[in-house]
Amino acid sequence: MVGIAYDPVSLFLLDLFRHLEKYPDMKAFVEALHDWERGKNFCLYAGITSKDIPCEATFTNFKKRLGEELYNQIFHVLVEIAERLGFLSYKIIATDGTLFPTNARYKGCTWFEGECNCIGFVGIIDNVRKRVRYRLSHPDEEALHKEIRIKVECPSSRFPEDAKIPRPKVEVLTLALQEADPEKPSIFNQIFGVQEELQRENLDLIVKRGLFTEIIMGDSAKTDSFFFRCPKLPHDMDAKIGVRRNPKNPDRIEKIFGFNAIIDTSIELDLGIELPVACTTIAGNGEEGRHFISNKNQILHHHDKVSKIHLAAAKYDETNNYQFSRSQGAIPIIDYNPRSENLSPQALKTRGYDHKGRPYAPCGILTHPNGFDQKSQIASFSCRRHCVGSNDPQIRQHAKNCKHWINYHGFTSHMSISDFPRLIIEVLRGTDHHHKLKALRSASERTNSSAKEDLCILKKPKIRGLENAGVLAQMAVMVLLLKRICRFIVKVTLAMRKMYSSNSPPLRPFLPGPEVPKFIANLIQRE
Repeated sequence: MVGIAYDPVSLFLLDLFRHLEKYPDMKAFVEALHDWERGKNFCLYAGITSKDIPCEATFTNFKKRLGEELYNQIFHVLVEIAERLGFLSYKIIATDGTLFPTNARYKGCTWFEGECNCIGFVGIIDNVRKRVRYRLSHPDEEALHKEIRIKVECPSSRFPEDAKIPRPKVEVLTLALQEADPEKPSIFNQIFGVQEELQRENLDLIVKRGLFTEIIMGDSAKTDSFFFRCPKLPHDMDAKIGVRRNPKNPDRIEKIFGFNAIIDTSIELDLGIELPVACTTIAGNGEEGRHFISNKNQILHHHDKVSKIHLAAAKYDETNNYQFSRSQGAIPIIDYNPRSENLSPQALKTRGYDHKGRPYAPCGILTHPNGFDQKSQIASFSCRRHCVGSNDPQIRQHAKNCKHWINYHGFTSHMSISDFPRLIIEVLRGTDHHHKLKALRSASERTNSSAKEDLCILKKPKIRGLENAGVLAQMAVMVLLLKRICRFIVKVTLAMRKMYSSNSPPLRPFLPGPEVPKFIANLIQRE
């Protein structure tokens, strides 16, 4: 039978329609295509006939052949179209990652690798034979039917050499003795060389757990090699464990075995719209902070655009990310991650500044931001003589003899970005302007939530492997981009229709967008 040669564009459009219409899986969508009433529009727009409906395997092979890289190029073509239509300016970019599970169960090992699929045990026949004979020679009813467990040392090279715990042992095979069945004799009696002994006792040797991958028979029982698959090896070896806060209980942490889609969202304040512009998929979230730069390079490579403000959470708080943003002329608004710093009040006073980078005055009063010098990259802080209203008698006593009292701002201190590249930023932490810019980062969280909850693409996908996960993430941002642009067009169209339907329509219809704070407008419009 000769297969049908489908146009790649037709297959891509059908896959896109499936996600736009929120079909839970490809099986349900293919069933809809075979239904004339439900599938006629899909076939019409994709350019296929109702007699030549592709099967599920066709879509699977198609996505595997294209790969994540080509899907990413298609996504950036759509982003460029949105840019030419005036929907994108790239001035404010928010970055955040979202975890989504793989279609495989995590079995408790974090060091698995390819070698775990073929664990060798030399001399296993001799080992099992001795243990069976010992039990037969000591006929204890309770011990006779206990499991015979074969364990080997974990062969993974990823296990840390300096670990405080010893290298674990893996149970690769579990055998047991049971009453013999004359109609179905066990083949393992012969394999392990205990057929005669077990026949006399009317017993059979059976395998309760274990997966053989290869058997090599040597010259003697001591040189025979059996190879097993580790029982803790998951079926998806590309996935890793990621950690996030429980959506139902933010105080608790939950682990997700799967992948992490890191998405950049362009926040268009003038239009009131938030659109995804870059996406990278990794395993788990152990190195999420390192992909802050890779997403920005995607935008530079495909669109040659630089941003004015970069927003990100504390997991992106790395010196390289700050340096990259400043080299592009952008302002990094990244949450500070104290990591293992001692943030007790006494420790902060001892080092001279708090967790927001504000120095302490000699009297112990915490200074306040007093501006940032863009040219010299230095932040100024002053106490503003607040010691006068303090209730602490020691501070009030110190204020009487303070040598900084004569100054208009009192005690003044400076902290430079070169000395504190992560803590000191252009919009000083703790200020109202910083809080307003930080609040814009929720746009990236809404993007991730839409890809999961609204579109149901990344919620519980039936995929395995990093390549398949990357293709799915690229499709998710494409669908989200198209959905939000279409909703915006429909919203504006309805507003225009309502305006023109009035009795006295204005000569020049004007639809004002959301009000943008002046300081943000100045930041994103500066050259």
